[in-house]
Amino acid sequence: MIRIGLLGAAWITPMAILESAKLLPDVEVTALAARDPNRAKTYAIEHDITQVEATYDALLARPDLDLIYIALPVALHEKWADRALAAGKHVLCEKPLIMNASQAQNLANAAQTSGKFLIEAFHYWHHPFFKRILEVVQSKELGDIRQITGRLHVPVPVRAGQIRHDPAMGGGALLDLGCYPLHMMRSICGTEPVVTSATGTVGPSGVDLSIKANLSFANGAQGLIDCAMPETGELFGELAIEGERGRLHASKPILPHLGGVLRIETPAGIREEKADEQSSFFYQLQAVSNAIQDGVQPALNTSDFIGNSAALDKIRVMSGI
Repeated sequence: MIRIGLLGAAWITPMAILESAKLLPDVEVTALAARDPNRAKTYAIEHDITQVEATYDALLARPDLDLIYIALPVALHEKWADRALAAGKHVLCEKPLIMNASQAQNLANAAQTSGKFLIEAFHYWHHPFFKRILEVVQSKELGDIRQITGRLHVPVPVRAGQIRHDPAMGGGALLDLGCYPLHMMRSICGTEPVVTSATGTVGPSGVDLSIKANLSFANGAQGLIDCAMPETGELFGELAIEGERGRLHASKPILPHLGGVLRIETPAGIREEKADEQSSFFYQLQAVSNAIQDGVQPALNTSDFIGNSAALDKIRVMSGI
């Protein structure tokens, strides 16, 4: 049994952990701690969590927890992931794991010292939809890959307490959104990118509202990241892969279970494949649970989050944001 402690009473936790844990007989959510104890108690009652701790440290000190799920503002991830590892707990931390590559290396060192797993929560990666994308690319059905384009636009209105508009808390389109298409491209190409150009727009609060970055990979593929936090509009995400012999287009690549469709065009014809409707968060929690129980290093290990954070740093520098 994998016993989970929730560090933070975040809006994403029901999707990311609670709903999925109900479907996995070898996983249980054991305890919760939040910055506001009253918020923690209310949240626990709402989501049927029986144990509530008054502080984060008290949660980490519990001997009956195997995994800590962290869904705090990005600026707090390094501190609490480090403490959770030092307390002998595995950690699943929301993306982006850290603010910069220096913090990534610090946490990689902490994970190595503790002997525990530290996993960045790129849930999409565990879904069969993305596995299928990798399978098509690796089969060479599209030929050699020439261009990969990843777009993610999410409306984030300015309001009091909105951490995505707070630079001190790790807000901004690049960290919150751009990390996804970057991670997809690195996974598809299997190498680290060279950032060839990047531009961005900065809002009144000092965070980047949009970023476009061009990347180059050792396999010859070029990448384009396009992410934005408009004030209004619809959530939009896509992944397009152009090969010398065909094209692949994936709608809703981040949340494929919400109606994602894979469209593959080659000289042999055009076909569409619908995504499995099981949640990407379910597949993530299942994979993390299996890794812990089997004692096998997760595929998304420390070298993965070090690579992603280093590329994000390079995009930030190149764009001047």
